[in-house]
Amino acid sequence: MYLRVLASREKVIDQGHRDTTRSVGDLGVAPQGQVERGGAEVMHRRAFTGKDKTLGSHSANTLGAAPHDQKKKSNEVENTHRHGAEGGGNPLGPNHPDVLLGVIGLAVTLLAESNYEEAKVIYRHGLRAMEKALGPDHPVALDSMNTLGETLLDLGRYDEAEAMCRLALAGREKTLGADHAVTLTSANNLGRTLYHQRKYEEAEMIFQSTQAGRKKVLGLYHPDTLLSAVCLGVTLLDRKKYGEAEVVYRHALGAMEKALGPDHPDVLDNVNTLGETLLDLKNYSEAEVVCRRALVGREKKFGPDHRDTLLSANNLGLALRNQNKHHEAEISYRRAMIGAEKTLGLGHRDTLMCIYNLAGVLHKQRKYGEAEMMHRRALTGRERILGLGHRHTLRSLIKLGTVLHEKGEYGEAEIMYRRAVTEAERALGQGHPTTLKNFNLLSIFLQARATSAAGEAS
Repeated sequence: MYLRVLASREKVIDQGHRDTTRSVGDLGVAPQGQVERGGAEVMHRRAFTGKDKTLGSHSANTLGAAPHDQKKKSNEVENTHRHGAEGGGNPLGPNHPDVLLGVIGLAVTLLAESNYEEAKVIYRHGLRAMEKALGPDHPVALDSMNTLGETLLDLGRYDEAEAMCRLALAGREKTLGADHAVTLTSANNLGRTLYHQRKYEEAEMIFQSTQAGRKKVLGLYHPDTLLSAVCLGVTLLDRKKYGEAEVVYRHALGAMEKALGPDHPDVLDNVNTLGETLLDLKNYSEAEVVCRRALVGREKKFGPDHRDTLLSANNLGLALRNQNKHHEAEISYRRAMIGAEKTLGLGHRDTLMCIYNLAGVLHKQRKYGEAEMMHRRALTGRERILGLGHRHTLRSLIKLGTVLHEKGEYGEAEIMYRRAVTEAERALGQGHPTTLKNFNLLSIFLQARATSAAGEAS
């Protein structure tokens, strides 16, 4: 499902920064091929079960849909596929579609085992043999291209996935027509490969076309239509087309609620993303309402310490903070921090980002003692986990320096500002915007300190 698309948005928290709204750190982000809540794995298993019943266990589509734990390397599985790929004395002969499917099945199995180089040789051989024996536009050849494209996409081999998906799409458009449901699946897969390569403009065009086609062929409430809508919304967000993204998400949310019910996890995901879009649009009052709905729904569905619940708590904190509801924001941020400590551990980068957010809203309330303590915790952890020159570490240095400055601890504040400049120069270079910004903040601090000293002397 579209959760794979959402999970791939590798964003991190920073209070007041656009990326804050994407996840509690990377709370909502799982490594490539693994998705929060296991939602995609559940969908993958469901797809495997359905395809296996329809196509048989040796079909290329079935093999491509097999869950990852069923693809783990074992001599028995691999040898079975090798036996089929080599013909194994099969009376059908080496060019029979079933034998050629065995070749593709072996390639998919090897890809799933991360045996990439051998898989590449085998699937290229298999596709050439298929094209020669069956023709490049034969349904079996096109299905195999699509399966390999999806597998490469899931493995993060986006450039090769793009090439394979383009071949599958071109063939299916030629043989089935542009509005066939199978063709639209290939188009959506191509859009996903482009999205992951940050080719957002072309991805947007493809998702626009795919959504319109699926709406026409499958109907507004079909899961594939909703998938294309969410893919389009995500792409619009990354292109900073927040107004258009809001429209897409509102339409998708209405359709999802009707199709799945208001408390379905996918509906709650869309509610959360709509809230994030409203935050991007600086529509903070409505964002607060939507984020509260996402938080209540996710807490009820998943519990108070689930990653999705913590994400919504963080988003609500951001909406409140930007309306100067600092006390309420503190409660929401503190809740996200405590949950992250419990769920992820004290030293996790996402927990540190929750600590940083809380420190910021404490600073806004002039609670300097606790704000300093939280910023020091965040800084210490980020130095250890992210490194001295990471942008979040540099931001922690600046924020801690600001708190110390306002407390009148000028010596320590100057140390933090100078460190932020030095580490930025070392990591990013003297001319980098972050380095220049940090240098400017140091200059402002030094000027303010000199003015204050002159006033005291007089």
